[in-house]
Amino acid sequence: MAEKERQYKWTYYIDETRCMTCGTCEDECRDGAIYVRDYEFYAIDAEKCKRCARCFQACPVEAVKRIPFAAAS
Repeated sequence: MAEKERQYKWTYYIDETRCMTCGTCEDECRDGAIYVRDYEFYAIDAEKCKRCARCFQACPVEAVKRIPFAAAS
């Protein structure tokens, strides 16, 4: 029996224009989904992200954005 793909209500991304590269989001992520892209910006790997919202809640400058999952496709 094939494993059912999990459907998420939200997805998250990091707004580079707001991010101050403090690393709080990366510290909060338990899934290893947040990484440094292009040696400069933080980003979220959607394949690893479990949508726990820890990064979203922890960001001191609201650079982590939450959008409906259907809009992210």
